[in-house]
Amino acid sequence: MNHQPQQYVKFAQEIYLACKGMGTDEQRILNVILQCTMEDLYQVNRAFYASYGKSITRLLEKETSGNFENILTGCFEGRYQYWARKIREAVKGAGTDEKALIELVIMGDTQDWEVLKTEYFKQFARNIVDDIQDDIAKNADWARLLRGWIFQMRYPRGQPERDADELYKAAKGAGTDEDTFIRIFCTTIPQEFAQICQIYAQKYKKTLRETVIKEFSGKSEKAFLLAHDFLLSPTKGCCWIIKDAIKGMGTRDRSLVNVTVLFRDRYAQGISQAYTEYGNNLAKDIKGDTSGWYEKTLLQLWRAQ
Repeated sequence: MNHQPQQYVKFAQEIYLACKGMGTDEQRILNVILQCTMEDLYQVNRAFYASYGKSITRLLEKETSGNFENILTGCFEGRYQYWARKIREAVKGAGTDEKALIELVIMGDTQDWEVLKTEYFKQFARNIVDDIQDDIAKNADWARLLRGWIFQMRYPRGQPERDADELYKAAKGAGTDEDTFIRIFCTTIPQEFAQICQIYAQKYKKTLRETVIKEFSGKSEKAFLLAHDFLLSPTKGCCWIIKDAIKGMGTRDRSLVNVTVLFRDRYAQGISQAYTEYGNNLAKDIKGDTSGWYEKTLLQLWRAQ
């Protein structure tokens, strides 16, 4: 949104006043976030340091709690700083959070991945590609898609009908030719991918998404479906993550928090309409699975009221 420095200082003052005295004015904090991109909020945090000699995130950790706190503090951290940290959290330790890792990798485009590689090394003095490759299954379909996605090289292929035919053949018969899916998903530009999907549905009387569901399972289904939806529209990718996080028994809060912090400013426009392909109503689904200021924050940041 490209605010001027004086506006960042004003926003910082709003946060300070929201937390001053007895009680916290949560809505006042949200009002600042709603007016800003994540890049803006990083500058607001800088302005807060300049004005009060401390970090907004430390202040909010004292004033809020739970997933509400996680969203608020994440918003002021800086997009790629937060993104790199969450990837590190997903791969370090005894077990890999493979679902979180799939979402964090696939929701990045070519430009995002160039920045992430640099930011990850800056924070952890480690190579993000090595950390991910060393921590995931070597031959699983979803793992090979993630490796391809990190190095995605997109260009106008100029052959949407041929690509649609190749994907159909790759899914035909007893086994799936996963390499064809990986190659096309990681090299096709979004505009041509939409053409591929349209041609595929017209020629073969089923959608490419339906084919992915039939051909893959488990984490591979999750990864290829998210790649499919992201290529059609990153907003659809957000819809899929939100729906997957709140379906079934228990809410996957890590996914809800991550997708909201990283992408609400990029992709919230039109998400309520796009979500109808995944669930009846975005606001209803959020209300059914969350509560309190966590619920209010999700509703407002996703413009789902």
